Amino acid sequence: MRVPRQRAEPAPAEERGRTDIGEDVVAGIAARAACEVSGVAGLTGGVGPGRSRRRVRVRARITGNGDTATLRLRLAVAYPRSVLEVSRRVRAHTAERVAYMTGMSVRRVDIEVAELVRGGRTE
Repeated sequence: MRVPRQRAEPAPAEERGRTDIGEDVVAGIAARAACEVSGVAGLTGGVGPGRSRRRVRVRARITGNGDTATLRLRLAVAYPRSVLEVSRRVRAHTAERVAYMTGMSVRRVDIEVAELVRGGRTE
């Protein structure tokens, strides 16, 4: 019986290459993260979980050596929630989730509230 040859220790990560994460992937992560925030009634147009007419619309731009992201979200807020408070929580949560999932630093998160929705998800 022949014993398979043992592999050498892998080279350090910086010598093996790099992984590039596309802007559409970052946008998808940001859309899902925004939908996790209470008071977001939905995102409008573009990408986002669910088949609702209202969805999040996210544009992501990656700069630097692929290590910095800038996000622009367009979303709907459940009425009568505070637009300021919901936007603040969306900004913080989205930046945190994108950074955690991609390893990128999030330079800026711009939010446009396109609609106030009665009877939207408010939990």
